[in-house]
Amino acid sequence: MPSTPDLLYIDVLLLSYRLGRVRHGEERAALLAAAQAAQDSIGFMQALENFGITHGSRLHHLVGQFLAAPSYYRNHYSTILGIPEEGTARESFLSNVKVLYLVEPVLTDKQQKFFFDAYWWFSGNHEYTYDDKKKGHVIGVYATEPKDNASTLARFEDYLTRLQNHKTQLMRERWKDFPIGIVLAILRRTFLS
Repeated sequence: MPSTPDLLYIDVLLLSYRLGRVRHGEERAALLAAAQAAQDSIGFMQALENFGITHGSRLHHLVGQFLAAPSYYRNHYSTILGIPEEGTARESFLSNVKVLYLVEPVLTDKQQKFFFDAYWWFSGNHEYTYDDKKKGHVIGVYATEPKDNASTLARFEDYLTRLQNHKTQLMRERWKDFPIGIVLAILRRTFLS
């Protein structure tokens, strides 16, 4: 299965969650699994049913509508999908509270907490110096130039990958199923030109 589904299917997941059609974690997991398994729109709809989202349900209906008219839904719900308006300057990725909001729909409750902690640690370590309780005033691990969104996101990807392959088993277990590819696809679209 591809680690990063087409943004069309990710948009379906984000929109369904933001419009309140996803009522519990099982539906969110089913949408994510369908997005990872889909090769085309028909395959996506079939995968939904395979993962328990039945034909005729409100969620199944919304997904079908979106896949039939993706540009319509993207235009009408661009803000909650994280698509910047045309012509607007990209926001800075660092210290941006929007980051967690954008990726929340594709993460479990536990993953949200891990990601929140990791993101703020990462952005804090992009400051030139920071205060460490044990070491005092030290240079941030990721305090490197340049600090444009593209370079910073590349370093963030490296950081998340390190967490997944951490030397500590507890840390590896915590990040084992984290959807890095999907999270980065969402963030790249929002913060890169």
